[in-house]
Amino acid sequence: VTGLVGAKSKALRWRLPPDCGVALFAMAVLELWFLCVAATVATVVADGCKQVPVTAETSVWVCDEDIVRVTHTPRGDASAPEAKQSLVVTQPFNPKPFQTTTTGDIVTVTTSTTRVVANTTSGVITVYATGQGKDQLVLQEKAFSFEQVVDTPTTNITYAVNQSWVSPEDEAIFGGGEFQHGLINFKNTPIDLVQFNTEAIVPFFVSTKGYGLLWDAYSWSGLNGAGAGGDEHAELQPLTFTNGKAFFTPKDSGVHNFYIDLDNSNGYGSGGKNVTLNISNGSDTEVVVSWVGMNNLPDVTIGRVELEAGVTHTLTLSSDKPARVFVRTPASSGTFSLHSRRALLIDYYVVVPPLSSPSPIDAAISGYRRATGTAFMYEKYAYGFWQCKEHYHTQEELLGAAKEFRNRSIPVDAIVQDWHYWGDLGWGPQWDPKIYPDPAGMVKTLHEQLNMRLMVSVWSKFDTKTSFFKNMTTNNFMIANSNYYDPYNPAARELFYQFSKAAHFDIGVDALWLDATEPEQFPQEGQMLHVGTGDSFMNPYSLMTTTAIADGLRRDFPQEQGLRVFSLTRSSFAGQQRVGAALWSGDITSTWDCLRRQIAASLNYQLSGIPYWSEDIGGFFRPGNQYTDPGYHELLIRWFQFGVFTPIFRVHGGGSNTELWNYGEFTMDTIVDSSITLRYRLLPYNYDGFAHCEANHYTMQRALPFDFGSDASTHNIADEFMWGSAFLVAPIHTAGVNNVTTRQVYLPTVPGAWYNFYTGDKVSFGKVTLQVPISEIALFVRSGSVVPLGPELQYTGEKAADPLEVRVYGGADGSFELYEDDGRTSANGNTTMTFAWHDDAKQLEVSARVGSFPGMLAQRTFRVVLVKPGHGTGVAPIATPDKTVTYTGEKLTVQL
Repeated sequence: VTGLVGAKSKALRWRLPPDCGVALFAMAVLELWFLCVAATVATVVADGCKQVPVTAETSVWVCDEDIVRVTHTPRGDASAPEAKQSLVVTQPFNPKPFQTTTTGDIVTVTTSTTRVVANTTSGVITVYATGQGKDQLVLQEKAFSFEQVVDTPTTNITYAVNQSWVSPEDEAIFGGGEFQHGLINFKNTPIDLVQFNTEAIVPFFVSTKGYGLLWDAYSWSGLNGAGAGGDEHAELQPLTFTNGKAFFTPKDSGVHNFYIDLDNSNGYGSGGKNVTLNISNGSDTEVVVSWVGMNNLPDVTIGRVELEAGVTHTLTLSSDKPARVFVRTPASSGTFSLHSRRALLIDYYVVVPPLSSPSPIDAAISGYRRATGTAFMYEKYAYGFWQCKEHYHTQEELLGAAKEFRNRSIPVDAIVQDWHYWGDLGWGPQWDPKIYPDPAGMVKTLHEQLNMRLMVSVWSKFDTKTSFFKNMTTNNFMIANSNYYDPYNPAARELFYQFSKAAHFDIGVDALWLDATEPEQFPQEGQMLHVGTGDSFMNPYSLMTTTAIADGLRRDFPQEQGLRVFSLTRSSFAGQQRVGAALWSGDITSTWDCLRRQIAASLNYQLSGIPYWSEDIGGFFRPGNQYTDPGYHELLIRWFQFGVFTPIFRVHGGGSNTELWNYGEFTMDTIVDSSITLRYRLLPYNYDGFAHCEANHYTMQRALPFDFGSDASTHNIADEFMWGSAFLVAPIHTAGVNNVTTRQVYLPTVPGAWYNFYTGDKVSFGKVTLQVPISEIALFVRSGSVVPLGPELQYTGEKAADPLEVRVYGGADGSFELYEDDGRTSANGNTTMTFAWHDDAKQLEVSARVGSFPGMLAQRTFRVVLVKPGHGTGVAPIATPDKTVTYTGEKLTVQL
């Protein structure tokens, strides 16, 4: 028996165990052989995973004590591979010991923390977490299936695959990427998994039941019955509309998820701006979906509403484009399923956090990153403010804006050159000398005179008249019938990188903005790529093209731009965190509803395992009266206040002059005082948090289930989050009255209390209602937090964090470990020190400093304050701290 296994598809011949005797001579007992071999044979493959065959079609692969891989192949297809070379799982595993036993038709595989039970008759897999003297069920398969399809443009046979699992009633499921639905928790929710301008696919999911699941497939996919294509969705119930109305009588009470499938003839969105779906029981009307006046309406949008069984409801649909509506009812809520249109096998990884894990979601994401790559931290400048607009027209205009930021003392670290710097030369990475006569000199001025970094936009497509297009075409590196190159070809990736090296990196440009990496308009659809068909490799385009830049920089500029690679891009895929690529949420619209949707999008994306996200603060599509409209100014201020607590803090706007002074003194000053200054004061806290993202697979922007997953009230909260361990952020996403907005916030129960950041008052647990003035954010700090705040800065490298204000929030014990390095790399060393608060004793203990790096502060000042009402509050540095102490690196205790 021969199978193709492993990263290099080596043919391995399985040897007969001697105790199987002559049974194999009879074909009738072939399955018995698999039972025998399953208990005694494990084949080590190239990535370190060990294979345990279960049936002729199903295998369990032990990758780590808490990571197992499951593969199913189509029955009767001898050509189907048992495994594939993954584009996503690239980190080699270290083999861990495990035990395999067989009892009847059950094969059990056990590691120190995980138990997998496989049925050799059905091939169905069940996964348990083990420890503390018990087994806890985390994931159980229901069924899997394969449907033959032609892998166009070839005549080869491939498969549409479907896998389902049992979903307990109280389960919440998150992840899959970034979506514009405004929701988190996708239990029983149909979601299309395909790249789009404002939606990015990362097929990794986490569950409150204690597992993470990586779906290792690359074609157009779908969650819970979505994404199958064609006119029908097998797991969804179609609704028939006549003149915009339909009638629906639920059979079961509970949450119903409505799925609106819109015309996608242009290949990158429906082309509409409006779709609404309302439902009425005759007396009450609820809004199911309301996408109004916003560009880039996805091909599919969803909404959910709770309905009562047996009551006939009237649905009213209004849409710019033809639409088909489906519903997924509560009858399906016991199933969690994934579908892919093209795959040769079902292939997924399960991460099983230890039962002792304080945050199962953190532990699941840690396993995902250990399998797919570390989320490396960036240079310190990346955590400052980014000035961006569409677009600077000349070298003079860009430098003039940069100088004006410095003249007005508005903190900023980076400025961005969007497209069209190529002028009349054609779309591609080249500077038109008529408008950018000295780009190298421009970069030097930004670096040396203005202490600013530069990021430049680069696309994966080229004008046909350019040398880039001709060179790629000559080498057969272009996707047929398109302007986009094929990044699945390593030689094409190298050439793509070389274009930007010559134009940008060689003159000191710090980072690239890799636009439209979905890629736009699906040029790969129905075409051949280097690795196979475009339909089979629909989704990982962004991963491959961001890899091109990271690989080149790390090789050619290991002490400059490649030291800590940063790029910004409009799409994503599993594993993209390893190449330093941050996602931004695409070309969004400046409405309050769109702001609300970005909060949910940011949270769900980071629940998908990747901790770097950004957006166009203020919206890309802005109103024509943006500079004078007070309503827009209020929105802009509130959007900045949300942006403070996102990983990459960047403004952008289409056809706009986004420099703050264009919006009037009040708007500019409010944004600077409430948002930008706060972002820079938080730099010690933030930089430490992102260091933990690299070292400990942490996530800074944390949907509430990260820390409060056992509280079911948090599972559907899509507009609040933790920022690190201390802060709970509730962004304002509705207009106020006279610059004051009423906001309801849910505060989970914690030891001690929550503090209002601006007043120092303690706030009760549960739902609270606040009046939030325009100068403040709905921002809370939990008891036991120790928060380091740096001095006010004009840019991150202006000076060291001295004096350091240390705010202590009493009511519980707590600690904070402060990480510091030179702002560019830890290779030159780093330091840590721990601030431990002992609440009963009212003592702050500062540990001895561990480590060193060139330029570190040998001696520094800590201004310590125990927060109380009106003391140690707000953005400004405290005038009268409770204690001021000098720290020289030795352990000290501060009595408060």
